[in-house]
Amino acid sequence: MEDASIKENNITSNLKGYLFFWSGQLTSLLGSNIVQFVLIWWITVKTESAIYLSLSAFIGFAPTILLTPVAGVLVDRLNRKGLLGSVDFLQALATVVLLFLFRLEIATVSILLGFIAIRGVFQAFHTPAIQALIPIMIPRKHLNRFNSIDFFMSSVIFMIGPLVAAVLYAAFPMHQILWIDAATFLVAVIPLILIKIPKIKKDEILKKVQKSSFYAELKEGISFIREKKGLLSLLSVFTAANLVFMPLFVLMNLFVIEHGGGEIQLSYVLAFNQAGTIAGSLLFIVWKGFNKKVNGVALGILIAYIGYIVTTVTPLGLFWFMGIGMLITGFALPMANISSQTIWQTVVPKEKLGRVMSVRITIAQMTAPVGMILSGFIAEAISIKYLFMASAILGTLALASSWFFTSFRKVEDDIVYDEDESVEEISEIPSIEFSSIDIEQVQTSSVKD
Repeated sequence: MEDASIKENNITSNLKGYLFFWSGQLTSLLGSNIVQFVLIWWITVKTESAIYLSLSAFIGFAPTILLTPVAGVLVDRLNRKGLLGSVDFLQALATVVLLFLFRLEIATVSILLGFIAIRGVFQAFHTPAIQALIPIMIPRKHLNRFNSIDFFMSSVIFMIGPLVAAVLYAAFPMHQILWIDAATFLVAVIPLILIKIPKIKKDEILKKVQKSSFYAELKEGISFIREKKGLLSLLSVFTAANLVFMPLFVLMNLFVIEHGGGEIQLSYVLAFNQAGTIAGSLLFIVWKGFNKKVNGVALGILIAYIGYIVTTVTPLGLFWFMGIGMLITGFALPMANISSQTIWQTVVPKEKLGRVMSVRITIAQMTAPVGMILSGFIAEAISIKYLFMASAILGTLALASSWFFTSFRKVEDDIVYDEDESVEEISEIPSIEFSSIDIEQVQTSSVKD
């Protein structure tokens, strides 16, 4: 189809190469997740403040919102292998600097907030680059199944990470734990160096696009989303979800402490969340998913809100009950995220992936920083429990409004597949959108697109 248009035969996919690269990225993700847990818990213990937790989440996420549109255009223009290698190296270097500050016992909350902001800058470039690689290196008919497997493996890592981190936090000083992030970078960089990234064969029209101005390319990404029926409404659903889910993900540490728990109990609750995500991912690996992917988006987000409410009404000290609520929310993430990711990967032309995906991320997540920074102040005023309940109810009402009063449910009406493809084939193989819920990983998980 012209709209989705550089066809499969214009690109030589490199499935084996991407799987090799992906294995290194999963290793790096584990190291980053362990470090993320111990850093946020360190801030929690040092400050015991909802406002500081909100501030740390906001500072880490704001660069993503501000820089991702620019990063997306650069992804389409620059060498993606070089870009990924550079940002990963700089992030590892920043971690090494921080661990020496901890070793010298001069690390402070302010220094740590600055480090979190720097990581946010690097992620603004890393995420669009990865998302643009997937449809280029993975054959189109395998996208839905690969997204399911990717979500599954990421969920396993996000379940293991907090458990390992909690044990390490109790047994080792911070500077020793931080070496894990640097070590896993070295594991990830080897596949990146060795793989070959296929080049898109551009026709004359695409060559003109390549020579267009930076602003024109950014504007083109915005125009594509605005003009494609239902895409903006799809994004609005995630925009609302990212706003109302922020209190849950930002303040979970303090919610656990209010129930009499510590880092071990927190790691258990987060493990329940990821166990749900693993179960949901496995379901989508063996099941083709909904023929109409938008139904998967809507049902997934609705179930996530139900889990939100269950978590909120946890009786004091019953961490297994809290875990069940988080498990329900986690189970819903693959349904929403994978369905949404497949819609985007189907309709966006490959030569526009960087700019469109970056604009998509920005629009879907632009309310997340607002939710992050407000969470702490509102929680201080009315309590975390009441904030959670109000957020879940508002999110459910926003989802219902989008379904009944916008073009959200019609987003796939104009999708036309190539003659040799069908919806079923795209779901077969030998996305924190809540990649896009696109649930974003702020600390546990968060909603994305």
